Amino acid sequence: MAPVQIGSDGQLVPLGGPVVSGPQPPPPGAPATQGVRLSLLIEFLLQRTYHEITLLAELLPRKTDMERKIEIVQFASRTRQLFVRLLGLVKWASNAGKVEKCAMISSFLDQQTILFVDTADRLASLARDALVHARLPSFAIPFAIDVLTTGSYPRLPTCIRDKIIPPDPITKVEKQTTLGQLNQILRHRLVTTDLPPQLANLTVANGRVKFRVEGEFEATLTVMGDDPDIPWRLLKLEILVEDKETGDGRTLVHSLQVNFIHELVQARLCADDKPLQDMYNCLHSFCLSLQLEVLHSQTLMLIRERWGDLVQEERYVPAKYLTLTVWNQQVLGRKTGTASVHKVTVKIDELDGSKPLQISHEPPLPACDSKLMERAMKIDHLSVEKLLIDSVHARSNQKLQELKAILKTNNPSDNSFIETALPTLVIPILEPCGRSECLHIFVDLHSGMFQPMLYGLDQSMLDEIEKTVNDDMKRILSWLQQLKFWLGEQRSRQSVKHLPTVCSDVLHLSNSASHPVGTLSKHKLFIKLTRLPQYYIVVEMLEVPSSPTALQYKYSFLSVSQLEGDDGPMCAQLLQHFKPNLEHLVQDTSGRGSRPGTKRKGSGDHGEPEPKKPKRSGEMCAFNKELSHLVAMCDTNMPFIGLRTELSNMEIATQGVQVEGDGSSHAIRLLNIPPCKGVGEETRRALERSLLDCTFRLQGRNNRTWVAELMLANCPLNSTHSKEQASTRHVYLTYENPLSEPVGGRKVVEMFLNDWNAISQLYQCVLNFSRALPEMPSYLSLFSEVRLYNYRKLVLCYGTTKGSSVTIQWNSNTQRFHLALGTVGPNSGCSNCHNIILHQLQEMFNKCPNVMQLLQVLSDTQAPLNAINKLPTVPMLGLTQRTNTAYQCFSILPQSPTHIRLAFRSMYCIDIYCRSRGVVAIRDGAYSLFDNTKIVEGFYPAPGLKTFLNMFVDSNQDARRRSVNEDDNPPSPVGENMMDSLMSHLQAQQQQQQLQQQPQAMRGGAGGVYQPLTSPQPNYVTPSPSMMPTQSPGNIHASGSPSGVLRAPSPFGPTPSPSSLGIAMGQASFASPHGALDPSSPYAMVSPSHRGPWPGSPQVSGPSPGARIHGMSPGNPSLHSPIPDPHSPRAGTSSQVMPTSMPPPRKLPQRPWAASIPTILTHNALHVLLLPSPTPCLVPGLAGSYLCSPLERFLGSVIMRRHLQRIIQQEANLSIVNSNEPGVIMFKTDVLKCRVALNPKNYQTLQLKVTPENTGPWSQEELQVLEKFFETRVAGPPFKYNTLNAFTKLLGAPTNILRDCVRIMKLELFPDQAAQLKWNVQFCLTIPPSAPPIAPPGTIAVVLKSKMLFFLQLTQRIPVPQEPVSIIVPIVYDMATGLTQQADIPRQHSSSGAAALMVSNILKRFNELHPARQGECTIFASVHELMANLSLPPGTRQ
Repeated sequence: MAPVQIGSDGQLVPLGGPVVSGPQPPPPGAPATQGVRLSLLIEFLLQRTYHEITLLAELLPRKTDMERKIEIVQFASRTRQLFVRLLGLVKWASNAGKVEKCAMISSFLDQQTILFVDTADRLASLARDALVHARLPSFAIPFAIDVLTTGSYPRLPTCIRDKIIPPDPITKVEKQTTLGQLNQILRHRLVTTDLPPQLANLTVANGRVKFRVEGEFEATLTVMGDDPDIPWRLLKLEILVEDKETGDGRTLVHSLQVNFIHELVQARLCADDKPLQDMYNCLHSFCLSLQLEVLHSQTLMLIRERWGDLVQEERYVPAKYLTLTVWNQQVLGRKTGTASVHKVTVKIDELDGSKPLQISHEPPLPACDSKLMERAMKIDHLSVEKLLIDSVHARSNQKLQELKAILKTNNPSDNSFIETALPTLVIPILEPCGRSECLHIFVDLHSGMFQPMLYGLDQSMLDEIEKTVNDDMKRILSWLQQLKFWLGEQRSRQSVKHLPTVCSDVLHLSNSASHPVGTLSKHKLFIKLTRLPQYYIVVEMLEVPSSPTALQYKYSFLSVSQLEGDDGPMCAQLLQHFKPNLEHLVQDTSGRGSRPGTKRKGSGDHGEPEPKKPKRSGEMCAFNKELSHLVAMCDTNMPFIGLRTELSNMEIATQGVQVEGDGSSHAIRLLNIPPCKGVGEETRRALERSLLDCTFRLQGRNNRTWVAELMLANCPLNSTHSKEQASTRHVYLTYENPLSEPVGGRKVVEMFLNDWNAISQLYQCVLNFSRALPEMPSYLSLFSEVRLYNYRKLVLCYGTTKGSSVTIQWNSNTQRFHLALGTVGPNSGCSNCHNIILHQLQEMFNKCPNVMQLLQVLSDTQAPLNAINKLPTVPMLGLTQRTNTAYQCFSILPQSPTHIRLAFRSMYCIDIYCRSRGVVAIRDGAYSLFDNTKIVEGFYPAPGLKTFLNMFVDSNQDARRRSVNEDDNPPSPVGENMMDSLMSHLQAQQQQQQLQQQPQAMRGGAGGVYQPLTSPQPNYVTPSPSMMPTQSPGNIHASGSPSGVLRAPSPFGPTPSPSSLGIAMGQASFASPHGALDPSSPYAMVSPSHRGPWPGSPQVSGPSPGARIHGMSPGNPSLHSPIPDPHSPRAGTSSQVMPTSMPPPRKLPQRPWAASIPTILTHNALHVLLLPSPTPCLVPGLAGSYLCSPLERFLGSVIMRRHLQRIIQQEANLSIVNSNEPGVIMFKTDVLKCRVALNPKNYQTLQLKVTPENTGPWSQEELQVLEKFFETRVAGPPFKYNTLNAFTKLLGAPTNILRDCVRIMKLELFPDQAAQLKWNVQFCLTIPPSAPPIAPPGTIAVVLKSKMLFFLQLTQRIPVPQEPVSIIVPIVYDMATGLTQQADIPRQHSSSGAAALMVSNILKRFNELHPARQGECTIFASVHELMANLSLPPGTRQ
């Protein structure tokens, strides 16, 4: 048995591989017989079963009950048999390995047996058949002895040597000698033989003679001896006939054919008396036949591929002739009936067979050009197409000669000529004529027809010329006359193509029959000036009788007018002929610039232009210099003429059109400009005196841009701009002429007058401003500067760094002044703070265009507006119950330039009045300006606002004010008699004061600064003073009270007069906290009845604000802390703190109308009031990260107090407790009494005071934590309703639950007290955005029913500075069982799901280890366990 080995698959295989011989079963594991995998078999069975079940489910409902049962039983039986078989197969497969090994061993043994039997059979067959007659040869003893003794094999047969070993070759010298003798024999034989002359081209070399006949054949011969009778031997024959066009480089004669000819010629050489002559005749005849066949094949290909019907094969006889037909007019369809036929015949000469192919033409070619004739009679090139082209070339030249003779007969001086390269007759149309302007007459080589060509001529006209000339050549003369006028028109068009013109052959005029324009020549051209659409230049073209190739031009000027609007017909107005001697004028103009000593270019030019290359003869003549000059002259001068006409129509005197710059430009100077409406006589005279010159010029490539140059002197203002330091100023006004109007029309003059009106209006303001400059207050001089004044706009820069700018200019469209605000210098990227009141400033300036007053308003409002701009105006979500609705925090509503209204969350309104001397007046805007007892619709009064604002009032200023208790007195009606007596008393005081300060008032009026400003009429109707509600008499006579200071409204907006507000202005103080009004203030009030100053209005400036304001005093160092930066961000750490040394405010009686009385604040106090700062009186760790201003904290606290009242009424667990204290809310729960009120120290936080109803489990520390949590986390910024609502729900919870929540709040407020914990906790009163999706973010996060649901945010404590991990944990506490566990809410993210699973496991384990006892709350213990033991894997995020 052969050895076996174990294969890679664990089976037995023969050693060395399987045996190949004999049939054998395939080895196990082979791909072809591998079988089916058991898993695949099971899958097939399952799929089959499922398929049958599906079919049963679809088919059984349609059958009867018995049929269904039968089908089900059959299915069950069939399926059972399958799976029984499968079970047997599975059981058998467990022992299949052993069976397979045995089968393989048996198979291997069978293979070895087969091999043994086959070997024995082969040996037996060999012994019986092949070896029966086998014998050994006799031994070669002699050969062996020779090899062994001599080492050679001398007995090898000689036949082998003769057949294998070649004889020795002859030497090189013998070869040269033999060939030389053979050459002598060949020369002798050629001399003595009759040699044809065609074989004269021969060469004898190397014992051979080579005969070459170009284009036919090449034969190589020799002789085999020196006997004269030995015949010639043809060694090589080569046919030289080739087809370069259709042969594709291949030989035309097959090698078998060449061999046959070779044998034929060799036979002739041996049998003929004249062997060489006979050889030539034979080969020459064959080559001519071959050439004729090549020409025939070229003809067929030419007809098939290129020429088509243009050439026809008339007859072809092989080895005789080929006849072709060209220019067959009947075939081409040009003529009918008898048509001339031109034939070309290629034939073999029958009389003399030694001649080459002969060419004949029918009709015969004319004797015109010897070269053309010679080319047409030869066919050495063996190309039928070239032969045809040479033929038609000669005939085309003949046709053109006939046409030229006709032209010569008509015009003896005709200059036409013929080009032979391409048969063309070049005919000059208009002398002198360039090559591109000549008429070219071609002859189509394919058809023999004339084809005219002229650049620019319409194809339809060319087709008509072609048809006419081919029918009758003499009719070309009439066409030349028409083309002459056409070419003259084209020259005129090209001459003005670079100019702004539109050319047309026809101009439709309504009066052409009666107007002289109708008598113009038939050949004319209308040239429209596009910039002057009402003007045309007419070019007439007339014949010159003596010269058929010349034209005479006549030029005319035509003006038209439009009837019935723009779409109506045109009517001719003026037709005037130009002078005939225009050539001299053009030469004069062109030569004027080249006079000696004159310079046409400035010094900045780059030198003379390079000379152009000279054009070919006649090209320059195509340019009509006279016409181009006329058009350019009219296009340049007519706009000025039109402008001068429009100026004259408007009665504006001018100096006419003047030439400037050595005739290179034109200008119009104005002598006077009409006065502008709305400008004073004094301003008009001053402006006329300063105007030195006014000139109009045209500029630009299209000559549609007018530039008016104004030269002005004695500018009233000196600006800081570097270009405005000269004594005279140049103002350039640019006007783009509309395309729909002629250049220099009325529109340009109107735009100029509008600009002049704008200059005059602004000049009047600037003039008044310049007169008031000497008496400008010093602080205004430092505050502002004139940056730019170019007569069209005035740019003023203002501010401490001059970083803000205001631009004043007059808008001609709206007839109003337009103000534009911006920033310059380092602040150029920022926004101007006055953009808020831009509309109000513009309205104020248009009502009273006083620049000094504008600067005063900008000075008084810049600091307040900088502070107001820091208020948050972005809408916020979640402030109310509707969490998806956004509410704007502050809305800034300017009422006038000095009156700004702030709306807080669309509920509370604050009015801010900007006053001079660095103060503002603030009041509650919810009260009506006319009646303090009435509330403005949509707003609510802010209780406690008066007390809150008084905390920011300077103590020195407060000492000079009257008692606030008097402000809080309710308004009482004032009788008509009392008002009359009051007014008479005030008028008497006013008259006395005017007598004392008359010089100062007169001086103020002269300077333009102190002129009284009339209060503008408001939008509503203002009642008379006697009908308006006023305050008590005691309030009226208090001249130093803040009512007289603050209730004076702005004169620039729709605000009522002071008397309408019930405020009397005292003699000593008005609109100033220092007892006197700033003399430079623009807020002087005037009664609507007369223009005198308001009663009691002071005219003497008060003392310095630094000496009066307590904060500026050196004796009060507590207020010397730096003022907060107005540009600081809202969020982040800030050092802006309320001054702690301010005196405590007085306890004021709460009056609902107290806040309607304005409160005076300085700008520094307003900055502190409006800029974001940390919450005062709070430990920095307890304050939130949301920075807001004191005003926002106060109003937010008021809103939260308002929300709390409504929440208490809605909560069942809370009950209200009546309180006599104003602004205090008291309520109670089952165990606690609560008192909520504003912090009396600062009125910026809402405080909660909690006292237990009876001595219970509450400790003082727990109550303080609850109060601090309410103040810092509930009632603080950003003041959300749902946060407060959730906290009140907690207050109504059972005591044990509330105490545990308070302990969690303590961990949030004081995280440092629990250093052993791994997490910080935050009690979420509203659902955070990252919480599980149970409700929208911002919803109340505390639910109290049979179970309590609340949310905690855990933040991991990480010592290293990196982003901490935060998770949101929803916790459910079951009050019945006392279990605290995590709420089961579906999570979206896998990471948060992992954290939630860990939290749930910790809480479950805690509940198992510490089961809840009766009455015990496990909330805090569970949360504490969670904060101490929760550890998240790395990479986990909420």
